[in-house]
Amino acid sequence: MKKNATTYVTFLLLMLPAACSREPALPDLTSIPWIQQYGYGHDELFPVISGKTVPGPQIRVTAGNERQFLLIDVNTIDLFIKENAFPDADFEPQRMSNRLIENNELMVEEGYLHNVKLLNADFPILYVAMIKQSSRSFHPKGIVGRNFLVGNQMTIDMRNNLIAFSGEPSVPLTDLAADSSLIPFSTKNLNSEHDGLLKFHCRINGRPTLATLSTRNYTTRISGDLARVITGKSTPAGVTLESLQIGNRTIYGLKCAVSHDLITLEPENNESIGIIIGMDVIGQHLWTIDFINSQILVE
Repeated sequence: MKKNATTYVTFLLLMLPAACSREPALPDLTSIPWIQQYGYGHDELFPVISGKTVPGPQIRVTAGNERQFLLIDVNTIDLFIKENAFPDADFEPQRMSNRLIENNELMVEEGYLHNVKLLNADFPILYVAMIKQSSRSFHPKGIVGRNFLVGNQMTIDMRNNLIAFSGEPSVPLTDLAADSSLIPFSTKNLNSEHDGLLKFHCRINGRPTLATLSTRNYTTRISGDLARVITGKSTPAGVTLESLQIGNRTIYGLKCAVSHDLITLEPENNESIGIIIGMDVIGQHLWTIDFINSQILVE
């Protein structure tokens, strides 16, 4: 009995470093046909982690000799990092400011972070925002925003915990869209020179609706106005959609939460966001976002 207990403790000690590092490995790439079909090279493939509190894809980011897994968020522009996520990294604070991310007001300390590596790119110095306070619960260790994705093509495959990322994809997205339409998207605000959310059109119960994506939320959310139109109720708590059509892909019977502040995501935009598509939908399909040509392919 004593020998068995000792063996068990030894096993736990051996497993502890791996559990603490949460270091993922690439899956069996030969079993994933889209990799060759899309023309991605081995060095363009990255394992990701996800969990209950952060359901979206998190990639490894290194600062100095420290590493964390930060969330990819196509609706955030910059690199946001929770304070003390990299406690021993070389950070030069510059100024305090307030930022708004998806209805979440953050107090951040902006500054220069040295020796950063992400998605196989090395940055001797980066201007980042360290999150000191948040008006709402903020679960990710940090966020890799769209500034690090533009000019590239990214494929998200949460069924295999994998993303592909390429600046020069060998197979154009138009060649891959034989049985699915390409969805144009925009990041421009109608009445502002600044970029905003990544927006595209879908259909909810046959109705054209402006949509965006959220890797920070598992449940898809729709606006209160749209929920009232669908249900006929003044304050519905939730809605089950008959159909959600994105390109040529249709999801039936999708249960959505109702959010009454979606319209404030981009108050300067004349078009209000009707639906934020969460990881409950993103995780069930293969999403390719072509930031080069502003197109999305869903398979």
